[in-house]
Amino acid sequence: MANPEPILWRNEYSVGVADIDAQHQRLLELLNKVNAMNPEGLAPMARTGEVMKLLESFNEYAAYHFLSEEALMREHIEANEDTVKHIVAHRSYWSIISTFKKRFQEGDEKVNGELVEYLNRWWINHILETDQQLGRELNRRGVR
Repeated sequence: MANPEPILWRNEYSVGVADIDAQHQRLLELLNKVNAMNPEGLAPMARTGEVMKLLESFNEYAAYHFLSEEALMREHIEANEDTVKHIVAHRSYWSIISTFKKRFQEGDEKVNGELVEYLNRWWINHILETDQQLGRELNRRGVR
């Protein structure tokens, strides 16, 4: 697995809510640590073990981030189809991460590359689509 290029913060990632943007920047920093794992330096399962340790740290912060977004939704937006979809996306993330962890525990050597690819794709898409929509709704309600 080749290391993905570092993900640099770009203006298009901004959702217009300072707290969410700061959290997204931190998540991308943590994701870059996962991406930086040297594929040549460790045996596949040892490397996967190291990625899983980083994943735990990453997911602790992701949980904080999800709770923060959901608190902003509860406080400022009446529940609707979009807020439900957003929360379902968060729950779906945990379900897929759980599947990756299970594969790791079963000794699947392909899990490392697939996990890193999934994390990169999921987080960028979530920020650019789902969180952008949340940002617009919060901005309409005066939350910056």
